[in-house]
Amino acid sequence: MRDGRRGVLVTLLRTSGSTYRRAGARAVLADGAVACGLVSGGCIERDLAERMHEWLADFTPRVVTYDSTSDADLVFGSGLGCRGTLELLVEPFDAAHPPAIDAFRRNGREPVVWTTRLGERELLVEVIEPPRALAIFGNGPDVAPLVAFAQQLGWDATRFAAAARDVDVHAFDAAVVMTHNFLHDVELLELLLPSPVRYVGILGPKRRREELLAHVSDAARAHADRLRGPIGLDLGAETPEEIALSIVAEVQAVLHGRDARALQERRAPIHEPEAACP
Repeated sequence: MRDGRRGVLVTLLRTSGSTYRRAGARAVLADGAVACGLVSGGCIERDLAERMHEWLADFTPRVVTYDSTSDADLVFGSGLGCRGTLELLVEPFDAAHPPAIDAFRRNGREPVVWTTRLGERELLVEVIEPPRALAIFGNGPDVAPLVAFAQQLGWDATRFAAAARDVDVHAFDAAVVMTHNFLHDVELLELLLPSPVRYVGILGPKRRREELLAHVSDAARAHADRLRGPIGLDLGAETPEEIALSIVAEVQAVLHGRDARALQERRAPIHEPEAACP
């Protein structure tokens, strides 16, 4: 909008059947191109881009539905890869007609309840969590790839060069210790193990983990089962980039309460059931 461009904000309101994204997903299309986000694997975005200019003629928000449950859709419709139905709110915008979401504000580290409306009608009520916050302790060459991966996922990654007694651990969801310094690691575990940080991981083999736990206080050792080490998933990682991938994958799984097994082995649906529509 600051550049004088026009576009549409698309909000996924509800779904049924198999879909790529779930309610709350959003995308911005500006002048025919996807500028940010996805509400599908890309197929719906192409159709939205083609229809965008007719919606920009009057700037009227509207609800549109895409239904790929019929076999006819494969030939005559959008050819969606998933068999499901998506209901979308399309809000055309320019500088003079900003979308309602322009009023959204974060609330520090607290969740925000956000209601998407069309006139007086409530279309979607969401609890929007703050971005994941990851504390990384270390300054070696293996730290930079981890920061890059975390930021690519939209996480807030804060890097600390060494042990830091004044770190506010309440500001983080996960902490990764990779200082390569035994005494610094002991000091950090004293801080992190009794903390509310949901994921605490340390680089190094199992033997080093046990040696570190033997040197921490009884108060910290009481939470030893929270310490993940060796850190990361078993992906056959060797390079710093591969190790960073395995760490980020494990953090993601832990924070979402998943066991990181292959999806084809999962007996339950991939996505949690959506709440009933208002």
